[in-house]
Amino acid sequence: MSQPAAKAPASQAPATVAMSHRVRGDGPPLLLCAGTGYNGGTWPDWMVDPLARHFSVVTFDYRGTGQTPGVAGDYTTRLFAADVARLIDQLGMGPAHVLGHSMGGRVAQWVALDHPAQVRSLVLAASGPGEYRPGVAPTTGIPPAAAQELIERGYQGYMTYQIGSTFFTPEYIAGHQDTVDWLVAAYWNGRPDLHEYLKHVSARQGHRTADRLAELTQPTLIIVGDRDTHAGGTGSHLDQSRYLATQLPNNRYVEVPGAAHGYFWSHTDLSVPALVDFLQAQG
Repeated sequence: MSQPAAKAPASQAPATVAMSHRVRGDGPPLLLCAGTGYNGGTWPDWMVDPLARHFSVVTFDYRGTGQTPGVAGDYTTRLFAADVARLIDQLGMGPAHVLGHSMGGRVAQWVALDHPAQVRSLVLAASGPGEYRPGVAPTTGIPPAAAQELIERGYQGYMTYQIGSTFFTPEYIAGHQDTVDWLVAAYWNGRPDLHEYLKHVSARQGHRTADRLAELTQPTLIIVGDRDTHAGGTGSHLDQSRYLATQLPNNRYVEVPGAAHGYFWSHTDLSVPALVDFLQAQG
């Protein structure tokens, strides 16, 4: 008699990891959640040092980046948020201000939704809720345009191109190539391997919180460059940020003039005072 086929094991959630992190400064805790595949070393000292005069600033490496190991299994922004909440708890720093740039803003949303007691306030920096436009099908997995550029340029060439073309305006690059080169090197020195990077991209593309934005009642700063107009899978970061400003019940909206996606690197003189002003108002 034939034996019944064995059942495939149920998929398991990725294991927890020890998060490599750094704390600078003294004061109310402020966690910085970076963008897709970015490690904690990509936050520039010329941004963090002024913040550390007022706050205990925590930077960290996502799983698979920098000194934090990757694990088997798929990643999601909700999983990254659980990592962040666990780090806040381990450091005894809750409730904390949670700032997320780009994909990090998507992570920050899930921290606030799933772990509201850990979040004093939110900063959603050049971010969005995933697809929010009626009738537009979401792009999941690896966007074809990104896959094509990765193949044609190679991983390092792709990241160099992406940083230069989206984080900074041509006018800024003309006078500040050293800043662009610094960010490229900071990314590359703590980069995830290509497999891990694609898992981060897939996590970003799978993010969906548009139907839950009304639940984000924490005081929120929405900040974006007024030239952050590169159109990705869910529209430009400027469009997404403006949409968030119409949906979140307790927000302050700021556009940084003349800045693209990387205003924390290029327009620190404008972005850091806006952060400090908002965060200090929250206590």
